Amino acid sequence: MQLSVLTSSITEPVTHDEVKTYMGHPASDTTQDALIDSMITAAREWLEQRTGVSVVSKSYKAYYEKYEDDDGWYDLPRSPVLASPVITVSVCGVSTTFQQEGLIRVRVSPDNTYGTIHIGSSTDVFYVEIIFQAGATNNIANLCLQNIVSTMFNFRDSAGVNVARIPFDTLQMIDSLGVNL
Repeated sequence: MQLSVLTSSITEPVTHDEVKTYMGHPASDTTQDALIDSMITAAREWLEQRTGVSVVSKSYKAYYEKYEDDDGWYDLPRSPVLASPVITVSVCGVSTTFQQEGLIRVRVSPDNTYGTIHIGSSTDVFYVEIIFQAGATNNIANLCLQNIVSTMFNFRDSAGVNVARIPFDTLQMIDSLGVNL
């Protein structure tokens, strides 16, 4: 499964001013704002990857090259899935209707399956593309982001998120994000 983000501009769920307030850093000092902004983006992307929870509303395209499981259901890799805009499913490039299970963590099963054979190939190619919208404001995720960015800011010895430096209570909150949906 491949997942791509279709949304081009993303507004981060926390601002550098909120992070500075959380850290007790003076809001008037703007010398570190660009660094904090980049840390917020890195922390959000890491958090979404770790939990499968989208903390900002984005459009996604999930691409599957074979059946996800034996009964033809495809789990959408990000949640909470939003009802609007509507989920679209296409099988081998042909739009189709589908069955849906779940409201926040969603899985879909196309009603029709179409197989295609590329010219000069004897192998059937089967793929499913699902376009959906996921993400919502999550106060626990925002608190986790502030704590992760604070940790990244205080320990700038490595690039990206260093899980070993994140406090245990924050890791517990992070692990609860995916479970509580």
